[in-house]
Amino acid sequence: MTADPIFGRDSTASTVLHDLLLFENQVPFFVLEHLFELTVARIHKNSLLSPYVYDYFANLMSPAGSTTNNRAAENCCLPRDCVLWVLDIKMNDSKPEREVADGNDKCYHILHKLHDYYRPRAQKENKELSEIMPSASELAYAGVKFVPGTGDNLFKVKFTEPEGPLWWFRRAHFEIPPLGIYDPTESFLRNLIAFEQCCPGVSQDFTSYAYLMNMLVNSDKDVQELEKAGVVHNYLGSSEDATHLFNTLCKEVSLQEFYFADTCNRATKYSKRCWPRNMAHVERQYFASPWAFIAF
Repeated sequence: MTADPIFGRDSTASTVLHDLLLFENQVPFFVLEHLFELTVARIHKNSLLSPYVYDYFANLMSPAGSTTNNRAAENCCLPRDCVLWVLDIKMNDSKPEREVADGNDKCYHILHKLHDYYRPRAQKENKELSEIMPSASELAYAGVKFVPGTGDNLFKVKFTEPEGPLWWFRRAHFEIPPLGIYDPTESFLRNLIAFEQCCPGVSQDFTSYAYLMNMLVNSDKDVQELEKAGVVHNYLGSSEDATHLFNTLCKEVSLQEFYFADTCNRATKYSKRCWPRNMAHVERQYFASPWAFIAF
């Protein structure tokens, strides 16, 4: 089966994908659906446009950095099979609110469709940020352990302090869903943030997420810390590129609601405690390697 010359996986397809994501290039979704009904829907009955959109942009914010649409990519010339496959996944999904069978209700264009698909449905935190949270390497130095989250919700960030009778020997966990960073990731995030900034009434989920990652990443050392923990999968080539991505996403961006304020406040407060910081120092000094432990 030959690959699609426009919507395949080569460099030309990457250019098309980039253009489709640009906020200034968005076409009203009802216009796209009308064109879809005049073309593909006439050949394959009961076909929907929404599954194509979700499938084509499925890997841009893949939490684990893994492809999820390999089967659809193989059957890209069979729209009916592609639609049935995506519908089958969504019917078995634990999140019934993300149904691809929905129409274009309250969705202006493709970018709005993707924003509504990826954003969290759970109740968000609505607190103020008391102070800027330390970076990932500083939190790790203070005894915080970064762990990759589970599931496909990119916004499920959680900070858990140690509990139990032996809490003083345990480290706090900062759970962040893994993020795969590819070449289109920056464009995808930038255009979603631009959409949130320009459209009143749209939740600032991606702006909050970018602000969170900007606080965690101040240098290449922070990116390496997150990579070592499995939170970030950097496919850009170097840590400098990932650092530049996170540090420039929020430039000249207005953040009205920060949905991770409570989590960041708890992590900042924990990093100032003397006992976790001292225990982390002892662990680095005497238990970092078998030879250090033997010497101790």
